[in-house]
Amino acid sequence: MTSTPNLIIKPLTSVNIPQVRALHSSLLPVNYPTSFFIQLTLLPGHVCLVAYHPANPNTPVAFISASLQENPRVHGLTKSLFHNALNSDAKVSQTTPHIEILTLGVLPAYQQQGVARLLVQQVYDYFREHSTPSREITDSTLIHTNVATSNVPALSFYERLGMRVATGVIRNLYRACPHGSKDGYLLVGRIG
Repeated sequence: MTSTPNLIIKPLTSVNIPQVRALHSSLLPVNYPTSFFIQLTLLPGHVCLVAYHPANPNTPVAFISASLQENPRVHGLTKSLFHNALNSDAKVSQTTPHIEILTLGVLPAYQQQGVARLLVQQVYDYFREHSTPSREITDSTLIHTNVATSNVPALSFYERLGMRVATGVIRNLYRACPHGSKDGYLLVGRIG
């Protein structure tokens, strides 16, 4: 458990899945099934970190879910394309794992206060602490996520973190989205 002056951050457990699922549903346009959250608690290389205000430690105010990927292909892209999107001279090994941000959400009352940035850093730190020699997280570890083309605030947030759009538009990426754009971008960068 990690504390900040205003938040307590803990991994998702089976006990708080209903509250985190409800928060997901209120903040994201896609309704994730309960099995998604169960997998985050059970599968190796997956995590969901949940932020709580100390005055109400049973009600989540923000979340991030992520996975540690060993396969260098994402939507048919290789790490060399990730590397090109970063405009960097750093070497990117084809065997280096990368972190995929699956979902990220913050209640409006807690937005613009660094909560999302803190959660992204906490995911990176979590995987670094739980890495193994074959899945070592380093400063060159890539992090990526998908963002709907219409989600300008999220695009701006990830760009402020140093991530960049790595592809053109990925058509119909969010097929389960009941409204808004179903198209998305792949963003990639380094955090740490």
